[in-house]
Amino acid sequence: HGDEIRIGQTRLVFHDPLAAQATVTQADEAPPSLTSRERDVLLALCRPLLDRDMFTEPASTQAIADELVITPTAVKQHLANLYDKFGVGAEGSRRARLANEALRRGAISLTQLRDSASE
Repeated sequence: HGDEIRIGQTRLVFHDPLAAQATVTQADEAPPSLTSRERDVLLALCRPLLDRDMFTEPASTQAIADELVITPTAVKQHLANLYDKFGVGAEGSRRARLANEALRRGAISLTQLRDSASE
């Protein structure tokens, strides 16, 4: 029923004034508490999304391990913790769903991704 603009954790929804029924905008779930390393893993996971290609996949386990200079096993453990914290089930493309949830819930932002990419 309307366009949506997100600014930080604020969501503005513009509705058609001629719409018969007013709708209520529900707030997104708050992000879970994260360790600094979990935040690093999320940033590395989501960084490829800055390419602006609509179908870009999040970073692979190996790419995250290489960037953070940790083992792929450590990355898998951090991802398992993050899947639990964000409620991402075992089905489908888990990395993509985790990246979407992290951005949607404000655990990381596009600004943080851009800033961390320039470091």
